Amino acid sequence: MHILINDFIGGVLDRGIPLYVRNLIDGLREEGYRVSVVRAPAICRKLPRSLFYMIAVMIEQTVLPLIGLILRADVTLYPYNSAAIIDLVTRRARIVVHDLEQLDRAMSPSKAYYLLCYRAVKWLDRPVFTISELSRQRINASGRFGRGPITILPNTFYAFERLLRARSPKREAKTSILLCSGSTPNKDVETVATDYLPKLLAVGYRVAVLGLHKATDAPRLAALEGYLNSGQLRVRGQLTDGEVAAEYQMHEIVWVHALREGFGRCVVEGRLAGSRVVCTDIPEFAELRDGDVYLYKDAAALISTLADLVDTKATVSPYNGYPYRALLRSAIKSGL
Repeated sequence: MHILINDFIGGVLDRGIPLYVRNLIDGLREEGYRVSVVRAPAICRKLPRSLFYMIAVMIEQTVLPLIGLILRADVTLYPYNSAAIIDLVTRRARIVVHDLEQLDRAMSPSKAYYLLCYRAVKWLDRPVFTISELSRQRINASGRFGRGPITILPNTFYAFERLLRARSPKREAKTSILLCSGSTPNKDVETVATDYLPKLLAVGYRVAVLGLHKATDAPRLAALEGYLNSGQLRVRGQLTDGEVAAEYQMHEIVWVHALREGFGRCVVEGRLAGSRVVCTDIPEFAELRDGDVYLYKDAAALISTLADLVDTKATVSPYNGYPYRALLRSAIKSGL
C-alpha cells in the first residue's frame, strides 16, 4: 500500500501535531508501508503565520489531490483536522481529527474551514481517524461526522524510543523535577508560576522546565527571578528532540500540568523514559495511567505525592498504559 501524507504544516512547526505526524510516518514505514510526504519548504518559516496557514489550506485543497493522483497513492492521509473535499469525494482521503477544541471558540476563518470539512465528511459518511478512545467518544457524541467508522490512529513513539536507546545520561537527584509545560492557555502557566512553583521551590525542590521558550513566556515567571538566578529553577529553552529525550531520562520524576489536552504526549514520553509521572487529574491523562502515573487536584496534593515518591524505594515498572504499536497495527488493518 502506498500512503501519501499531507504534512505541509510540519515544514514550519515542530511539536504538537507535526511531531505526531513525524512519528506516524516512522511507524508506518517500520510496518512496511510505502509512505510519501508533502512538507512545506523551510523558507515558509519566514512567512507571517496567518499567510502560511492560508497557503496550507490552498495546498491541501488543490495540490494534494493532484499529487495523490500522479503518485497513484492508495490513501492520502490528512492528519491536521481537515481534508481535501475532492479526496473525500474520491474516497482517497483519510482525515485525522485530534479533538474538537477549535469548535468551542468564536467563529473564525479556521473554524469555518474545519466546519466545512466536517460537513463534507458527514455528508459522504467517510471514515474518521482520531488519536485516543476519549477523543473517539467525544467525536461520536458530537454528531458532526456521519455514520462512517471512527478508528484510533494512535500517537506513536518509534523515533522517541530510538532516541532513548541512543543515550543513557546520568540521573539527577529525586528532588530534581522536570516540568512539562507550554505557552498555550490550557497549560495554566500563570497558576503554575504563582501557586505551584513557589510552594515546590520553597521546600527545596529543583525544577527544570520544558516548553517555555517564547519571548512572551519570560514575564510570566518574573516573580520567580530569585530562583531563576540561583539555578534552582531552570527554563530549558528550545531543544532538539534528542535533548528533550535526554531531559526526561535525567529526571526520575516528571511533572505534567494542564487544564485540558488533546492527548497527553508528555505523560507517555515520561513513562517511556523510565520516569514516574505526576500530572493533573484530567480525563486525557487518566486514560494514559498505569501504576507509575499519579494524579493530583491541587498544589497540596502535588507536594504530598512528590514527597511520597522521593521517599519510595520501589523500582519503576515498564510502561503499559498506551500500547501504541498494537493500536497502530489495528488501525492499519481496519482503517487504511
